[in-house]
Amino acid sequence: MATAEHTLWHKVWRPFLILFLITAAEFIVAFTVPKGGLKVSVFVLMTIAKAFYITAYFMHMKFEKVSLAYIIIAPLILLMALFFALWYEGAKLSQLLFGG
Repeated sequence: MATAEHTLWHKVWRPFLILFLITAAEFIVAFTVPKGGLKVSVFVLMTIAKAFYITAYFMHMKFEKVSLAYIIIAPLILLMALFFALWYEGAKLSQLLFGG
């Protein structure tokens, strides 16, 4: 019986508690930190942490082989690099066109 309770804790309640705490921290940041880069950075980091945790536990990536995880992580890294490159180029183009 103790083994079943331990398994239930690790499979259901522990991920729920961790995700709940991250979400609660997001609410605290949303209502206490003033607008700006720090607030956005904290939100992005917490969102990435929640996405990683959800993918690891609820999509069972934690229990898969490492090569399968690399197949999923590598395109995400490339997508983030593309996003930042486009963001940088868009900001430069906006400055050039609109003088801002």
